[in-house]
Amino acid sequence: MNLPLNIKALCILTVLFLLSSQALASRDERNLSASLYGGVMTDDNWHQSLSGQASPVDSHILVGAMGWTFYRPANRLWSLELEANVARHFGIQDNFEFNAPILTVRWDYFPWDKILDTSLAYGLGPSYATKLPEYERQKSGDSEQLLLFWHIEAAFGLPESNWSTIFRLHHRSSGYGMFADKGGSNILTMGLRYEF
Repeated sequence: MNLPLNIKALCILTVLFLLSSQALASRDERNLSASLYGGVMTDDNWHQSLSGQASPVDSHILVGAMGWTFYRPANRLWSLELEANVARHFGIQDNFEFNAPILTVRWDYFPWDKILDTSLAYGLGPSYATKLPEYERQKSGDSEQLLLFWHIEAAFGLPESNWSTIFRLHHRSSGYGMFADKGGSNILTMGLRYEF
């Protein structure tokens, strides 16, 4: 797959940040995060998008997100987060999108964390598009401005670094009819997450 120039540049910046970053606080003291990620929309459902069976379409996204880890149990194996993100769509879709995953569950422990710090996260909340998303309408026959948002994220960083590279499926959904009869989109993204 031939990646757009902005995605290639984001990949290069990710590597440079990971190689040059120094830890400013231990992981247990970091409760806030800022993320910047971008990606390309796919033409099918989320299962196919994650498995690599879906094809990219001419619509891209750039997202800025702020997160707050509000709970960590004593064993530090997992955590709960709140997030708010703002997305800008380019290409077939040309709108802003505001997402608020009001609950994100992050699994923080993997046996290889001393070599490559890894976490997996799933977040869920509302999503509002500033106008009816064009590609969602084309793909499903209709859509709504207010839909359900969820994401699946894998984050990888050097041990004790504040920086991590994230890979995220950015998903808008009708919520099986709870928010709309039709609509939704899947966007494969990658970017950077900074914890402080």
